[in-house]
Amino acid sequence: MKSRPLMLFVACSLLPFLLAYAAVMSNWQPSDTTNKGELLSQEIVIPNWQANTNILWTIALAAPDSCAEVCHLQHSRLNNMYQALGKKQTKVDLVVLGSVENSEFSLMPEVSALKAGWLYLVDHHGLVVLAYPYEESDEASRLTHKGLLKDLKKLLNYARSS
Repeated sequence: MKSRPLMLFVACSLLPFLLAYAAVMSNWQPSDTTNKGELLSQEIVIPNWQANTNILWTIALAAPDSCAEVCHLQHSRLNNMYQALGKKQTKVDLVVLGSVENSEFSLMPEVSALKAGWLYLVDHHGLVVLAYPYEESDEASRLTHKGLLKDLKKLLNYARSS
């Protein structure tokens, strides 16, 4: 009689470990993610990153010298997206990595590991976290920018709650 509670306790303690072990061994992972951008497979840190203390996230446009029309188009789309941030603009900065003529955004040296014309979400330490590809059509580009805004607003809400 006295061993019955002990056996019940051991069974209740081992059951979660056995289920977790079975999940790991069967390579079970959730198939869906909530982010719309692509997580980078390698760690890319932008050198000499000097972020403002109030800025939590930065949207960076990779614009090397070889990027002409694509980067100019992406630059104008980025202006519209920044306006859509509304009151959250104070927590987000826009940076061009490379050179774009007549840019009102901050300019930083180009990073060769980043693809030309793509948008990147960079944290306040200079770590590139998410990538958003350049899309030719306006409709596809609108969906990409909408996803970036959704990701950014979610990250800003997490920062506010911590």
